[in-house]
Amino acid sequence: MPGIVTYKFRLNNATQLYESFTEAANINTRYYMFLGRAQPWGTSDTVAPTPTDTIQNTDFNVWRNMLAVKRCTATDVRFVTTRYNWTTGTVYTPYSHRNTSLYSSNFYVVTSSYNVYKCIDNNNGATSTVEPTATGTSTFKTSDGYSWKFMYNITASDVLKFVTSSYIPVKTLTSDDSSIQWDVQQAAVNGAVEFVKLTANGSGYLSTNGTFAAVTNSTVVQLASHSSGTDDVYNYSSLYIKSGLGSGQLRRIVNYVGATKTITVNGAFTTTPNTESQYYIGPRVSVVGDGTGALAYANVTLPALASSTTGNSINGIIIINKGSNYSKYEIVINANTSHGSSATANGNIAPYGGHGSDPVKELGAYNVMLSVKFDGSESNTLFTNNDFRIIGLMSNPNLANGNQANSTVYDMTTRLTVTSKSGSFSADEIISGGTSGAKARFVTFSNTNATGTAGVVSVTGLDGAFSTSETLTGNTSSVTATLSSINKRDLKDFDGDILYVENRLPISRASDQSEDIKLTVRF
Repeated sequence: MPGIVTYKFRLNNATQLYESFTEAANINTRYYMFLGRAQPWGTSDTVAPTPTDTIQNTDFNVWRNMLAVKRCTATDVRFVTTRYNWTTGTVYTPYSHRNTSLYSSNFYVVTSSYNVYKCIDNNNGATSTVEPTATGTSTFKTSDGYSWKFMYNITASDVLKFVTSSYIPVKTLTSDDSSIQWDVQQAAVNGAVEFVKLTANGSGYLSTNGTFAAVTNSTVVQLASHSSGTDDVYNYSSLYIKSGLGSGQLRRIVNYVGATKTITVNGAFTTTPNTESQYYIGPRVSVVGDGTGALAYANVTLPALASSTTGNSINGIIIINKGSNYSKYEIVINANTSHGSSATANGNIAPYGGHGSDPVKELGAYNVMLSVKFDGSESNTLFTNNDFRIIGLMSNPNLANGNQANSTVYDMTTRLTVTSKSGSFSADEIISGGTSGAKARFVTFSNTNATGTAGVVSVTGLDGAFSTSETLTGNTSSVTATLSSINKRDLKDFDGDILYVENRLPISRASDQSEDIKLTVRF
């Protein structure tokens, strides 16, 4: 039977890569971004060929053309997910644990302030017209009817380093960094009922509200004078204290005496209300599942006359207490058997841990971005007056002496110290050894005297082995120089795994510029 690759499998792979950069236990796993190929792609140099995944190319050719490498550290890596900018007039997908295409849909947004929000409800498929801005720990509603959950803010440094037109960085905090995100993670409740959606409004429901006329004791209260005069009409309905003393409490009505407007509830109020407390009576909502503590009531469209006993449809489910530890539940709406029927509702189950507890998992951030900056000459280590056409990633290179490569940057050119140089070598020309017959591609020259007749010639793509005291000649410039000493490349050739190669059109380097290389690994 066919199976599925779950998002958690992808996330597991992404996590393994991410942790190989960030965990101290993986100190022997080292990654380096590299630049390569100074010479043009053919005579026109206007089309970069597609690299081939062959042993010849990745094990040998890429190494031969390598120019510079820089280490990727923990600060250079982030989980990333698809970027969805909040834009007015857009219909966003509400979070649903039943959605089979959730992680390919726009169920979250990043705003102009680089706040990231999860869409909890989209007001029955309406367009979003109010940009969310709240940054508290609770789900909130904007005036366009959308409900949102604030997840985190992308810091200014991460915006510069990891935000692209296609991706945004995501991280889950493991310690208190004094940010709002930490508060959101800590406030998340596993299995909480965050939102209940009406699927049918029903009809004929009875409701009333007002201020208590009298309070007999903690279980018996008298309703306002406009309440129904029919015995038991409010039985089995919910009584919710909306404001004043005892506010927030919900009880079930077990008896109603129409003549005195007196109700009895199923359990004593923890805080007994008084005659300034405002109440609401409506259909009873039960959250039936494997968790505990969730409480809600149904809001009913009121009749034109407050004294009317003719009911109306339910227009919303109001959550009083989110409860905890639900992995499944159903919403049951009950009313007095003579007043109301046919309303239905359901709710979504948040990811394990609750909304906001783990942004990396919740937003499907099963991609990893590496962002490395080559900054000028990197303390006079790298070339700055030529171009490159290959970028890539490799792991676990070693030094020419066989030791682990652990430094930040390495020069991957062969440095030829020369004297008696007759002129200026041409860019990217072939330099040949008169005695050895060795050849290499010219990259740059650093003079050590005022006349420029002595200095260091940097070359790449070495073919053969130069010998000291021989004459070097440029094949296009005809410039000559005497080779006095040879410094090999910093890293041992072909000793390290090439993981990624990308061919580009030429990118010129200069001492006063930097190149941000971003590589996104998708799983």
